[in-house]
Amino acid sequence: MRKLTQSLIRIIEIAALLLSLGSAMHADVGLMLNEALREGASKWTGAGHSAVYLSGVCMASPVELRMCNPGENGVVLSNYRSFDEDRSYEWNAIPLNIYLYGVEDASARPLFASKTVRWMLQERYRQKYLASLCIGNCATNPEALWRETVGSTFERDIYVFMAKTTPAQDRALIEKFNRAGNVGHYNGFTYNCADFARDVVNTYFPGAAKADRINDFWMTSPKAIAKSFAHYGVKRPELGFHVVRFSQIPGEWPSSRDNRKGMEQLYRANRWRLPLAVVLPEELAVFAGSYLTTGRFNPELELNRRPVDEVIGLEVSLQEARENGNRELEKEYKQKLRAVRNNALGTSEEWSGYNTNVQQYEAEAVEQGYASNLNNLRNVTRQMISTSWITMDDKGGLWLSPRDGQSHPKVGLSANTLVEPSSDAKMGYLLALSRVGAELRKKTKNRETLVFFREDWELMEQLRAKVVPFVAGTQRTPAGNGAAQ
Repeated sequence: MRKLTQSLIRIIEIAALLLSLGSAMHADVGLMLNEALREGASKWTGAGHSAVYLSGVCMASPVELRMCNPGENGVVLSNYRSFDEDRSYEWNAIPLNIYLYGVEDASARPLFASKTVRWMLQERYRQKYLASLCIGNCATNPEALWRETVGSTFERDIYVFMAKTTPAQDRALIEKFNRAGNVGHYNGFTYNCADFARDVVNTYFPGAAKADRINDFWMTSPKAIAKSFAHYGVKRPELGFHVVRFSQIPGEWPSSRDNRKGMEQLYRANRWRLPLAVVLPEELAVFAGSYLTTGRFNPELELNRRPVDEVIGLEVSLQEARENGNRELEKEYKQKLRAVRNNALGTSEEWSGYNTNVQQYEAEAVEQGYASNLNNLRNVTRQMISTSWITMDDKGGLWLSPRDGQSHPKVGLSANTLVEPSSDAKMGYLLALSRVGAELRKKTKNRETLVFFREDWELMEQLRAKVVPFVAGTQRTPAGNGAAQ
């Protein structure tokens, strides 16, 4: 009963977080700051990508908008120089969970970011949603940029800066965008993805998102509009401004990098800083001074300050108590703020406890013979993928099935398939343990936030209870016959 209660609590927590992205009383606009990649233009600019999440707006098609029906959780509007579709569109509308994980339902999210898996999810999305828009070269081109809108967390962290909107504002935006015709006019210098995202946000709140012309050499960067929108939201408590971070899924991609403005990149990236230090040392000093005095902004710090919308109201109450000289009330609000933040982000003691437990579980798995050594245990997912066929069900749920000559059993690779009866419990447990261990070994700023990590932890504990002989004093019979070799 206790296990069931804990599972229900975790489900409620995840549902609450997703519902916080949109509710019946209000909608939300979220300015998305996608971290920079280690390849392509991002390698040189450090800018990353901008997109916009709308909780009350849904897709009539990838190039047309409508109001959401009950139970739907909105779309992401993304802009690229070209989606490489059969026509040139300014934007595509992508359901939130497809944009994040490649599947409609977050319960079917992949637990490992494989390039093969992402390709399969992209193809599923193309066949299901883009069939009339992507036929020729668009369908076969592995570099087509529509693919970047499917499973974005495979390759990077994403911060979402959230503010409340109204259905009337959503309807106005839908009318504006559907009427405009959705014709691309991208220009990297004068109208890029950040300019597009700025215009969407400013449709809701005129002047809320602004470029930093000086520190971005008269262009618009994703980090600049995130900074200005954060400042706008903090000054208006009625908007319930807060920050959500979706962390990169562990897997085959290198970790993404912090977003940077133009001048910041010049003095922080060695590929620019070292040549400039030799050729233009005075100019480099100016670049550094300009950014440090006028351009600094830390998305992770904003997340730590305001991880839920409740914080803004408490900050206002704290300030009022301070101005009124009410020390007791001031102390009370400080305690409430600390509790709310800790509940959303976790304390250092709580994270240390998770880390201690996972180390014990890893040692236990090796001792029980489920894996031959710790290194093989931590790399079990890669090993399994290298010796398996990856298949997908109708809902996007993923499976690993043994290739010819391999002896390991069939096991799920998505959060939902991992716990299905036909998935081998032992191998499923090892995959889940490997997943939570990978998260705990990340730097704090790259690790899953607590509400998402708890979901992974509960999944791992659920599988462990089926596998480990002794859990909570009750003898159990190990399930399945697979082990990491």
